[in-house]
Amino acid sequence: MAPVHSPATVLVTGANGFVGAWVVRDFLEAGYTVRGTVRSENKGAHLRTQFSAFDERFKVAVVEDITLDGAFDDAVDGIDLIVHTASPLHFNAKEADDMIKPAVRGTLGVLESASKEGSTVKRIVITASGASIISPTTEPFVWDETYWNEHSIKQVEEKGMAAGANTVYRASKTLAERAAWEYCDRNKAIAWDLVVLHPPYIFGPSIQEGR
Repeated sequence: MAPVHSPATVLVTGANGFVGAWVVRDFLEAGYTVRGTVRSENKGAHLRTQFSAFDERFKVAVVEDITLDGAFDDAVDGIDLIVHTASPLHFNAKEADDMIKPAVRGTLGVLESASKEGSTVKRIVITASGASIISPTTEPFVWDETYWNEHSIKQVEEKGMAAGANTVYRASKTLAERAAWEYCDRNKAIAWDLVVLHPPYIFGPSIQEGR
């Protein structure tokens, strides 16, 4: 499918996160119109201030619970391109599903909303992670997109949160991406294409609230 050029309209999920905020800024600076999702109006206040120089080209959409069916239906209205960065990363989860369910259901929810009749979406980009590919090894190894991090999934299945929050996070990223590709395999008639990015590490200055 052809690239989606400005002045197209982009939906950035998790716009108040570290990655999301930078993605919003980059698209605005490139001339796109951006709609950013947050969990509450309060979460959007800093973004409105941060991007006030872009006037009407930046809007906030509230999606309180990304696990609900149809959660993104309103947010995707009139959107050409989606960048899905929303995924839980925290260390106070009591159960593994506290991170895994939002990661998987949030990802599938975006795809489902983009597939509904009348959708204008042409491309969906998911910010996955190298964590969904790489498993522990003691020998040099070349990883590529044909590998899945089965190790973390197995550890979480066997130990739950006792596997460690980092392991649960890695499993959530793996399961969410796998669910996305499986959705595409089941729905050959979708009008958009899927792109998945696998950064091995993310660092740099923070522009989101609380930096």
